[in-house]
This record gives sequence, C-alpha cells and structure tokens, in this order.
Amino acid sequence: MRLIRIGAAACAVMAACAMAQDPEGPEILAQNDGSDPEPETIVVTGEKNGPSPTVVAGAAKSDIPLIETPQAISVITADTIEARGITRLGDALRSVAGVSQGSTYGFFDSYQIRGFDAAYGSVYLDGLLTSNVAGTNNELAGLEQVEVVKGPASMLFGAAPLGGIVNLVSKRPRNDRFVDVGVATGSYGRFESTLDANAPLTASGNLLGRVNLLYRDTDDFVDYSREERVFVAPSLTWVIQPGTQFTFLGRYQRDRDNPWSPVSAWGTVLPHANGKTPRDFSVNDADDQRAVINQDRKYFGYVFDHAFNDAVSFHQTLRRAQSKVYWNDWVFVGGFVDNQVVDGVQQGTTLGRYVYGPFRQKDNDFAFDNRLGFKFATGTVRHNVLVGVDSRRNKNSFADEGGNFDSAANPLDLFDPDYSAPLVHDPASAYSGSGASRQVGYYLQDHIEIGERITFTAGLRRDKAVSDDVTDYKTSPRLGATFTVVPGAALYATWSKSFTPQIGLFSAVRDEQGEVVGESPLPPETGRNIEGGLKVTRADGTLNGMVSVFELTRQNVATDDPDFPGVFSVVSGEQRSRGFEIEGTWRPYSSTTLSVAYAYLDAEITKDNFFEEGTLLPNVPRNGVNLFGEYVVPSGLLVNLGIDAALLYNDRKSATLFPEDLDGDGESDDLSLFKLPSYTIVDAGLSYRWQAWKARLNVGNVFDERYFPDACCVDRVTPGEPRNWRVSVSRTF
Repeated sequence: MRLIRIGAAACAVMAACAMAQDPEGPEILAQNDGSDPEPETIVVTGEKNGPSPTVVAGAAKSDIPLIETPQAISVITADTIEARGITRLGDALRSVAGVSQGSTYGFFDSYQIRGFDAAYGSVYLDGLLTSNVAGTNNELAGLEQVEVVKGPASMLFGAAPLGGIVNLVSKRPRNDRFVDVGVATGSYGRFESTLDANAPLTASGNLLGRVNLLYRDTDDFVDYSREERVFVAPSLTWVIQPGTQFTFLGRYQRDRDNPWSPVSAWGTVLPHANGKTPRDFSVNDADDQRAVINQDRKYFGYVFDHAFNDAVSFHQTLRRAQSKVYWNDWVFVGGFVDNQVVDGVQQGTTLGRYVYGPFRQKDNDFAFDNRLGFKFATGTVRHNVLVGVDSRRNKNSFADEGGNFDSAANPLDLFDPDYSAPLVHDPASAYSGSGASRQVGYYLQDHIEIGERITFTAGLRRDKAVSDDVTDYKTSPRLGATFTVVPGAALYATWSKSFTPQIGLFSAVRDEQGEVVGESPLPPETGRNIEGGLKVTRADGTLNGMVSVFELTRQNVATDDPDFPGVFSVVSGEQRSRGFEIEGTWRPYSSTTLSVAYAYLDAEITKDNFFEEGTLLPNVPRNGVNLFGEYVVPSGLLVNLGIDAALLYNDRKSATLFPEDLDGDGESDDLSLFKLPSYTIVDAGLSYRWQAWKARLNVGNVFDERYFPDACCVDRVTPGEPRNWRVSVSRTF
C-alpha cells in the first residue's frame, strides 16, 4: 500500500506538470506527442543522431508511440552518451531507474534490471539477440541509442530475463552529408580516435552510406591492466522506392585486453589487520604473465522494410554473427591460504588464486525476425495488429587446456605481492566440448484504440526452445491498457509473463524405492509482472517522464536438491522484486536540462530449500538515485559554453547469498553475508562549441569516493574507478 500511495502521489505531480507546461514554451528538439505516430523506418535530414525517441520500433517492434505502450521503456540517446563522455554500457545504464551493476568478473558488461540479473541473454542488437561468448563489452560508438525494456519481454522476444532486456540500435545512413572526426585523451594514458562519415552515394539520394570507426588504447586504474580496441561499423541503405528500403548493417569489434579481476572482501569492505588493500592492487600477474583476453566479433545483416500501402507493412531483420574469444592466465581470488580471523578481523596475508586458461571459444549465430503490420478500423475502434515469427540458432565449441582450481598452488601476498613466480597450470583439469541451441517463436499482438483516450494491448507468443537434446515449449501472454488523462499524459497498467530455459541443470529421477535411476532436465524458469504507472510526453520536448509501481515474481528458480546438494536441483525456489520508479527529463529553457532517475527496490527470496524467506537478493540497492543537470550559455561572450554535473547514489547492498566458513572455525558464519557500503559518486563536465568544433572535459568521481559497486563468489568485490578525466575534441566537416 505504501508503494501505491507514493506512486499515486508521483503520478499526480507529473500529470500536473504536464498540464502546467506552456505548449508555446521554449523551443527544444520537437517530439511527436503520439497523435501522429512516426513511421517505423525513416530517412531524414537534420540531427545526425536521429529523431526524438517517442517511437521505439526496435524494443517495441511496432510504431506504437511510447506513451501508448503499456510497458516501461527507457531510451538513452547517442547525444547523452557523448555529452557525458561515456564509453561503457554499464555507465550509460546508470541513468535508468531500476538498473544497477550486477555481479561481474570485474571486466565485462554486467547489470541488473529491477533486482534480477540481466547481463547474460538479454543484450539485443537491432532487435536480435547477441551472443555472450563468455562475456561481452559492447562498443557504444556505433549506436544511435540504447533502449531498456523493463519487465518481461518474452511476448515479443521469447526467452528473456524477467527483469528486462537491453536493445542496442545501430547508427544508420542518412540523406545529409557529414564527416565527424574526433580524438580523446585522459587518465591512464588513454588515446582514442573516432570517425563518423555519412553521404548520399548517388545524385538521386536513393543510395546512402555511413561508416563509424574507433580506435582506443588505454591502461586502467588497476596495475598491469590494459584495453585496446578496433571497431568498424559500415552501413548502406538502398531506398528502392517510397516506402521500401534495404539497409545493410555490419559491425566488427577486435579487443586485445589485459583484464583486471575483483579483489578480496578482506581489506576492502571487511577489516584486515594490515589495513586497506590499495586501489591499484592487481590479483593478476605482471609482464609476460599478464592476464590476456582476445575477442573478435563480426556481425553482418540487414533490415528490410516495405509498405504495401498505408495499412499493411512488412519488416524483416536478419543477421549472421561469428565470435571468437581467447583468454589465458586470468587469475581470481580464492580465499586466504593462511586464513585466520580473530574477532572478525582477517590476519592472513597470503591470497589463494584460481587460474583460468588457456581457454578458447567460437560461436556462430544466425537470427531473423519477420513481421507484418496491419492497420484497420472496426467502426470507431482502430486496430494496429502485429503478426510475426522470429528464430535464432547458435553453435559453439570450446576448449580449456587446463587452468588451476587449487588456490594454494598460486599464492600471492596481499600487501607485498611478488609476481615473479611462474603461474602453475593443471593439465588434468582440461576440458572441451560443443553445444547448439535454437529457438523459434510465433507472436500476435493487437493494439486497440477506442476514441482518443483509451488503448488496449493484447499479445500472445508460442515458443519452442531447444538446447542440445532438451526441448521446452512455452506460451507468453501480455495484457495492457492506457488512459490519456490530458494530452501528453497517460496512465498505464500491464500484466505479462516471461520464461528462461535452465540449461545444464537436472533433477534426480527416482524409482518407487526412492533410489536415483536417472536425471531429468529442469523446466524453464518463469516469471510474471504486474505493473502500473503514468507516462508524460510533451509535444515540444520540454518534459518526458514516467512513474511506475510494479511487482515481479520469479518462479521455478533452481535450488539445491536437499538429498543431493551440488549434484541435482529442484525447482522449488521463488523470488520477488517489488518497487517504485520515477524517471524524467525536464527542459524548462532551451539552455537547461534536468534529469532524475530514482528506484526503490525490495528484492528478496520468498521460497527456497536453502535460504531463509526474506533473504535479500545480492547487488540490489534498496534506494538508487541518479541526477543530472546541464546548462549551456545561450548568448553573450561565453555563448555555447556548457557545464554539467551528475550524481549517482546507491544504498548499501547485500554482497552474496552464500554463507561460508570465512573465519576458519569449520562452520558457516554471518561474516560471509556482508554488506556493500552505500556510496555517492559525482561526475562533472565542461563543453564548448565553436563553429564546427566541439571540445569536452569530463571528470568522473570528482571527490574520489572509494566504493565497491558489486560482489560475487562469496568473498570477491569489484572496486569502483577512482577520480578520472577525459578530454575530447571533434570537428564536423
């Protein structure tokens, strides 16, 4: 009830703001108010980063305006990414209410949406799922925008995490001509160069080309870590005739990295007799034994659109992807070899370390999505019907030549590290294998408009998901409605379900005497969402926002079989996340932008064979806040000088679910159920535009806060980046 009251109050405030805004107010980039939906596929002149995101065709698979879509969808534009000097997806997602950093290896993209992990199996590129290939870091330079769909997305996308998905939208060719060239430098010896070139390739403008290039070379704040990236994204659009066009999209990303790893909780968030672990401490070795990750990703595909007439349209997206990853000598904390805890303080100094690699993996993916759109009326009722089929296939092979999971074999002194000893591998732990998976889904959705105020959306999808020899069938429904309170402000409500196959998990099959006679694959994990709220979108772009109240229930969660823990599983687990979000951007003047994102999350275990009811889910802040403000001098001597600041606050979080024997007394203890302290990060920036030139200075973590955004694996925590800076200069030709 408390959440409902808070949500209702926030909805009332936002609706009042929507009514109070002067429609003849300051001119900002114009946005569609939903009364005249934009077409799904467009070619326009003007802003290079595309039209205002009032219609999100990638995440919604239709041209239904966001204000009429009964689901929470957030959009981060390329302009926002550039303005804040963001180079990582996780940093871009900070501005989205309900998103927090998830458990990582300390290096890959990882995040949680509304309390549930969403980093694996949730990243889409142009509406098609991307391969994780043992972890990813997606380049942002070639993106038009990042779309975050909160809550179940299975009705449109099939198997997907309950919390939501992220869809990356590639930059497309446009019918104007420009060349943007940029360079950047910054902390840790950063060097970065970019190119974004676009031009019509024929006099008639029916053939358009664009290419995005990036090269980045930088060390990191942890010793012996480094990143090098080459990124190329060509695209070509052929406008065959009015209403019909074909766009080729290519993407190549080559990474040659020396990654860093999470550190021990002792000496960071748990006390150590010798004090604090230095921020730049490296768990990995130095010199010729540095950890290595090499990744190569190739994406080739196209988007085809054809409008038969004003009422019937066809859309097809198709992509082939190939990915390779290699890592070696990647080291992770494995407790203390000389573990000794006295009065809750760690006395030991010798870390045990696990060694991963040499490891190789190859992935081949093929995916497509075909859909037809129909618009018609039955009396005074208007229909926007979507009928589609999508499919994806993956084949992979992998081989590990033998890491070492005896943590005592590769010790390292936490406060006096010696990296000269050769890392010891264990060939006996080598393994290899291959896998294959495929999914095909058929979906139907009808968006119904009754008069000028009421809409209903009903959708149903049927999936067949196959992984190796395990086949799952699942039906995913969604129901929703919106009611326009005043023009530009609409209440919404929705109910939907999700599913995720539980690959590699099995339950015990017993005979009448209770003896185990075999194993059976677990059924898919399922989820449901009940949600309501208010969306506000002013036609002049001065106010865009959303308030949501929701309850997500995750069911069929795999837990240990009490009779065979660690061997077999049962699906008796249930988890629940309920909360409240407010997210919005206000532009009171053309020179001023203010943004807020706040989420309250209560995410806990409600059923389990091992954990107590009410146990909080890890890495989920109960309160999360992101504030942003920007002012650009509109006239005078300092015209086009901009100043901005952002604040990120995360409440304290549970670090892990797993009680372990951290003090060495032979019993599990509460020390392992530690909390990550709350933290506040302030970023700031300066910008200046002069004719065709742009310059930016971004400073991250201005006050040099020492913080730890996530934890994993019993006693590992990820250190946050200390104060850092980045200067970029670009010119448009």
